[in-house]
Amino acid sequence: MGSTQRERINLRGKIAKLVTDRINKHKNPLDDGLAHLNDRLGLKEAHHLVRTRLDSPECHVAPSADCARSIFYAPDMDGQVDPGEVVWFWAPPMNAESTPMERALVVIGRHGSDVLGLITSPNPVHKKEDSWLDIGAGPWDETGRQSWVRLDKVIKLPETSIRRQGAVIPQSRFERIANRLRADYGWA
Repeated sequence: MGSTQRERINLRGKIAKLVTDRINKHKNPLDDGLAHLNDRLGLKEAHHLVRTRLDSPECHVAPSADCARSIFYAPDMDGQVDPGEVVWFWAPPMNAESTPMERALVVIGRHGSDVLGLITSPNPVHKKEDSWLDIGAGPWDETGRQSWVRLDKVIKLPETSIRRQGAVIPQSRFERIANRLRADYGWA
């Protein structure tokens, strides 16, 4: 290798180091703002708020009749989860060998800081089951498959355990869910 070639390699290395140092020195303004906000709130790092796949949220499943309350359609992308939105959570595994799986929920209410939702499934076997209602295709299934929502079980989990994606179930489909909850499970 000639001296000119070595000089070019050294120059490339110096330039790469300068660029890396400059990037590290000048963070994204959004990152700076979030770091400042976390510091003001007494949080050292925000990453502890994000749930990972292996850190399944504590969720509770209850019969729908035991959770009966008023139900209304009110999706509003205001930062708080509202009825009519579709959110995702890590469902606990069915057995010890399984891993948690991310599932979609149709939000039907709140209980304090907890979200109440009905799980969706694209499995066509639910077509024949009375406790499942056809909700068609939508953003709750990224491949566009027809889906069903389970009506007889309500999932309650902390709002901090969900992932929002800006998905909303159409009002007519939500009203079909609400009408079945009112007729079959005592909701108002």
